[in-house]
Amino acid sequence: MCKLLCVTFKNGLCRDDEYDNDEDDCKSNYFSATVPSLSVMDFQKYFQLTQTQVEELVRLLSPCEWATSKLEGWTVMHAVLASLWTLSTLESHSSVAARFHTNESLICHQLKEFCTHVTANFDNNICWPKWKEADASVSGFSSSIGLPGAVCVVGSCVIPIERPTDVPDPETYRDSETSYSVNLMAFCNHQGCFTYVTAEHPGSWHNSKVLLETEVGRALQEDPVNLLRGRHIIGDATFPLSEHLLTPFPDYGTLGEKKLRYNLKVQAGLKVVKGSLHVLRNKFQRLRSLQMSSITQTSLAVRTCCTLYNMYLETNNAACVECMEDSVAQEPFHELPNGHSGSLGGISKRQDIAASLGRKPKRDSAKGYYRRWYEV
Repeated sequence: MCKLLCVTFKNGLCRDDEYDNDEDDCKSNYFSATVPSLSVMDFQKYFQLTQTQVEELVRLLSPCEWATSKLEGWTVMHAVLASLWTLSTLESHSSVAARFHTNESLICHQLKEFCTHVTANFDNNICWPKWKEADASVSGFSSSIGLPGAVCVVGSCVIPIERPTDVPDPETYRDSETSYSVNLMAFCNHQGCFTYVTAEHPGSWHNSKVLLETEVGRALQEDPVNLLRGRHIIGDATFPLSEHLLTPFPDYGTLGEKKLRYNLKVQAGLKVVKGSLHVLRNKFQRLRSLQMSSITQTSLAVRTCCTLYNMYLETNNAACVECMEDSVAQEPFHELPNGHSGSLGGISKRQDIAASLGRKPKRDSAKGYYRRWYEV
């Protein structure tokens, strides 16, 4: 165990489900007795990152302005660990504060600072794939699911929040009589890394509407060539079909073999983003009950968790999750009052790709197909 972490943990933490006998004794002795012997796996289980990653995070965030920097005995290491703990659990802020021998208001304020600093200093951790990264993602999707030309997959989930106070009409974020939420829309590469995320629009909005309000959605409308370089995104039926965003064929029980095969491959691709969103919410459980009433702070917290998840993937493969909770059901885009069956270019491209899946091409034909269809 690294010396810096050992010193920080000397008066550290314990989990309720591990030490129930003497809470005060546990909090004062647990880390001094146990943390030095924690394996890499156990440390990452508690804080989601490796010891080395945590120390690097502290090193990079140390130059930032922290309101807690003048508190005696409270360091950037404390701030980082307390924030990671807060994001990783559903413990109340008061309970987290007790673990770190501080007060609840400090934990809350510090979490906001942590999210602000992480998003500002690790902005490139979530970035759209270009050039070699885009080629690698296309190759990865082609080899893993058998769909050519796919650079990203898109999906979404709902993040519960408190009634927002920093928007003109808070009621637009209401999704039931007592609940409010935002839509977390995420794009992933073939490895499940987040390449673009947004969490500032109402959770009750349809995915097609949220997409239009995102930077990616605007780029798809205004300059798709620069964004995709002839490649495309894979999405589910809630998104509008186009030559830049391919969706499954509507299945009314009459699809032929090739279209069914295409749909199965699309579903396999969508499992990548669904799996990442599922693991994200399991690793950073605070996202299941984000106690924030600011859309700005909510967006920062969600982006921070996605950034940390990408860091987690640097030392772990994306989990293959077969049993995932379903997202909130939404109508297919083509069944909406203002929906349609897709652009002519999208319909044609989807048909051609489905037809190609029934062939048995030469070994190098996938590369040739990519050049013919997606070269700009």
